[in-house]
Amino acid sequence: MNKIHAERTAKLFTPGPVNIPNRVRVASSFVNYHHRSDEFSNILVNMLDRLKPLFGTTQQILPIHTTGRGALEGVYNNILTPKDKVICVCNGSFGEMAAKTLERNDIPYVKAFNSWEKEVDTAQLEQLIIEEKATAITAVHNDTSNGIVNPISVIGQLAGKHDLLFIVDTVSGLGCMPFKFDEWGVDAAVTASQKGLMSPAGISFAAISNKAMEVCENRVPRGFYIDLKNIKKNLDNRNQTPGTTPVNLILAVNEAVNMIDEEGLQNVFERHHALSQATKEALVALGFELFPKDCGLRSDSLTVCNIPSGIDINRVLLHLDEKYRIKISRGLGDYASSTLRIAHMGYCYVEDMLECIVTLEATLFDLGYIKTIGEGLSSFLRKYNQVI
Repeated sequence: MNKIHAERTAKLFTPGPVNIPNRVRVASSFVNYHHRSDEFSNILVNMLDRLKPLFGTTQQILPIHTTGRGALEGVYNNILTPKDKVICVCNGSFGEMAAKTLERNDIPYVKAFNSWEKEVDTAQLEQLIIEEKATAITAVHNDTSNGIVNPISVIGQLAGKHDLLFIVDTVSGLGCMPFKFDEWGVDAAVTASQKGLMSPAGISFAAISNKAMEVCENRVPRGFYIDLKNIKKNLDNRNQTPGTTPVNLILAVNEAVNMIDEEGLQNVFERHHALSQATKEALVALGFELFPKDCGLRSDSLTVCNIPSGIDINRVLLHLDEKYRIKISRGLGDYASSTLRIAHMGYCYVEDMLECIVTLEATLFDLGYIKTIGEGLSSFLRKYNQVI
């Protein structure tokens, strides 16, 4: 028997990719649509239209044939130029990634809020905008390196006040927490398929404001593979995308959006919030400390916590995977050995998180880090029933 069929697959509580629903997996297997057929175009356009409420916008949603990182780089290169001065909110790994991307593409930038343990100080941010004579700003809605949710609405107000282009990475936030593109004054927002959209990795989606699209249309050169003007033109004129559309990924996301519509978007948000609150309560009960220590708005997509002294995170992760077939994640960067990350995003329900918490608690017991079991589970259930 082939090894891939002989082994149980692990259940994912990692910050992406997430577990894929059977419905989505089956839908993605119907690949015998030609990407230039009217039948497939109808599916594509309908799915893009139904993504608008997730973005909180009336703008057209553009599909981009790449992962989130590639889509963000494409958006930066379509909207920004070497004549711009960009403030990058860098209070997390993916905020820092924006700065690295701009540097590689010769777009001037200034890093702001470099600590992963600090929230954005909007007064300092406004002062920096003025001092640097900035023309644009980038920020991450929900950074999975530290679980901080940035104040996108307030940053959007500053961007509007100072006439800045505002570009937001919501790869891990969209579909898990409310996002209000129009209301918050965002000019470009990017998400990807493998997190809140419960689908395989490989395709992204972007909302672009009229202001940003006008800038893009006058941006020469824009690059060839990711050309937002060309993507929009093909959708407007032919209900198609440039190049060969990844049909299976579109079908997957389409079915995931069907599931979101059936549950109701507000119910999806409430589910994520309840799971988040209960998971955080359980981890604290097990002796973990939430990371960062001082944080006003923590992620509903994942929980990040400090690892108690004396616990070998490598042993925990290995035991959890090998014995219980559960995968969670260590931290990133300088916090790789000191923090733990557990996702509860996308295709994740109370029974899934109960399994995660129980097996984590069992692992800690198996390895001798705790003497009794049940405190994490009972804390999870108490909090979940209070919140839901």
